[in-house]
Amino acid sequence: MPNQKPNNPKPITNPELVEALKALHQESTPQNQGKVLGLVVEQATFLAPAVVTPAQNQSAGKKQATIQFQLINTKDGRPFFPAFTDAGELRKFAGQKPVQSVLLRFDDYASLLQRNEKACGFVVNPLGLSLTLDRKTVESLAVRKKEVAQLRQQRQQQGNAFTQETIEKDAQVMVGDPEEVPQAMLEAVCQGARDREEIRTLWLRQMIRPDGTPSLIIVVDHTGVQAEVFEAVAQAARPHFGRLPVDMIPYGTSFAAAATEGVEPFYRREA
Repeated sequence: MPNQKPNNPKPITNPELVEALKALHQESTPQNQGKVLGLVVEQATFLAPAVVTPAQNQSAGKKQATIQFQLINTKDGRPFFPAFTDAGELRKFAGQKPVQSVLLRFDDYASLLQRNEKACGFVVNPLGLSLTLDRKTVESLAVRKKEVAQLRQQRQQQGNAFTQETIEKDAQVMVGDPEEVPQAMLEAVCQGARDREEIRTLWLRQMIRPDGTPSLIIVVDHTGVQAEVFEAVAQAARPHFGRLPVDMIPYGTSFAAAATEGVEPFYRREA
C-alpha cells in the first residue's frame, strides 16, 4: 500500500539511482541498464503526485481516505504514472504550486497498473534523465522479482546460499566485475579450497540477465565429482553470503571461458 508523506518527512533523494540514470544516459550498456533496473525494482522509493482526500467520520461509520493518482501523457498521447526520485524532480512537474504526493515503490506501481487498464506503465523522472517502463516490462520485472524472492526463501529454508547455474547457449547475459566484493566469503572459500585437492582455480564474477536481475557467480575449475566440489564450496561460503544470490558454474564451457578471460582468479592451487 502507498504511504502518505508524514508532516516532517525524511527527504526522498535516491542518490544511487540518480547517478545510475546519469551513467545510463551517458552510455546505454546492459550493465548500466541492469543496475538502474535493480535499483528501481529492489530499493528506490518514489514521490508520486496525487490528490489525497482524508478519511471522514460519519454516523454510518468511518470513511477511508481516498487517493487519486495523476497521470502524464507522452508525446504520442499515452498515459503513464510519473515517479520522481526527489523533490527537485517533482518540482519540475508541479512548479511552485502546492502539490500532494505519496511514497510509492516498484510493487505499488505494479499494483496500480493491475487496477488501471488505461495506464501504459510508469516513467521515472519524466522531465529529467528519465526511464520509461511500459506495462509489459513492469509485469515481467514483477514476475522475476517474485521468482527471485521465492528462490531466496527456499535457499534460506534449506540452509543453502548456492545453486548450480546453467547458462543456455546464446543467452543474452552481461558478465563483469562485482560491484561489491564479499571479502569474508572469498576468504572462507579459499580456506576451504586448500583442503580440497580437486579445486584448482576459482573466479568471482557478477552476472546480469536481460531483465536486470543481478547475481554473483563463482566459476570453478576442478577435478573429481562436481556435486561434491560444489557442495564443499557452498559449505565454506554459507555463513558469509550477502544480499545477492550466488551461483556456481563449472569451468570448461565457452561461457565460463569468456567470463574469466583476462580476469585474475581469487584462488589458484599452488603446484
